[in-house]
Amino acid sequence: MFVTFKVGKCRIPELCSSRGIDQTQLAAKVGLTKQQITDYVSLRNKPSIERAYNLAKILGCSIEELYDWTEVSGNITEG
Repeated sequence: MFVTFKVGKCRIPELCSSRGIDQTQLAAKVGLTKQQITDYVSLRNKPSIERAYNLAKILGCSIEELYDWTEVSGNITEG
């Protein structure tokens, strides 16, 4: 049996709101376009680990807090 996690809802909008910045400002602070942030929020794309780290630092949270996470379990099959 193994346990993995799947990305759920993006929390960037609510994190921005609670920090008093908008997504355009966030994008500028991490050197991205507003469209890239929009793509992360809509789950069209996911940030690289480096970008996620930078976003989390600017938002004052951990990488894990950028998204809701759903636990997905399964069986290990060898063959």
